[in-house]
Amino acid sequence: MQKLYFESAWDKTIAPKDRKKIESIFAEQTFHLGDDIHFLFLWEATNHKSERLITVLIHNGKEAPLPIQDTIITYLESDEKIVTGIFNMPCDIAGKTTMPWTFIFSLANQTFKPAQYKIQNRISVSE
Repeated sequence: MQKLYFESAWDKTIAPKDRKKIESIFAEQTFHLGDDIHFLFLWEATNHKSERLITVLIHNGKEAPLPIQDTIITYLESDEKIVTGIFNMPCDIAGKTTMPWTFIFSLANQTFKPAQYKIQNRISVSE
């Protein structure tokens, strides 16, 4: 059975409102995702450096842990590629686990290589 896990730094700092939203989306959406790996878009923000902060639920439906090391991820809005970056996470995502995470897309990690995973925002920010 799929479980929701908050990495320790997230667990200590997440706002109660955001935790409830993530728990609700997890309960409603993840059983539809099956036994594969999915990056489920939650929300987007921009920081003071004009970097895109894309928050997702990483769904590892497989039995094996999922490492995110030198992993290329593309962010799309309404099927249009916006940016691609190379990412490392401090922990693997255990098998049958879903975990929230924020990816920071910046000039420092930007790449034009093909993506291993995609984050799809179906609703354009301009709408």
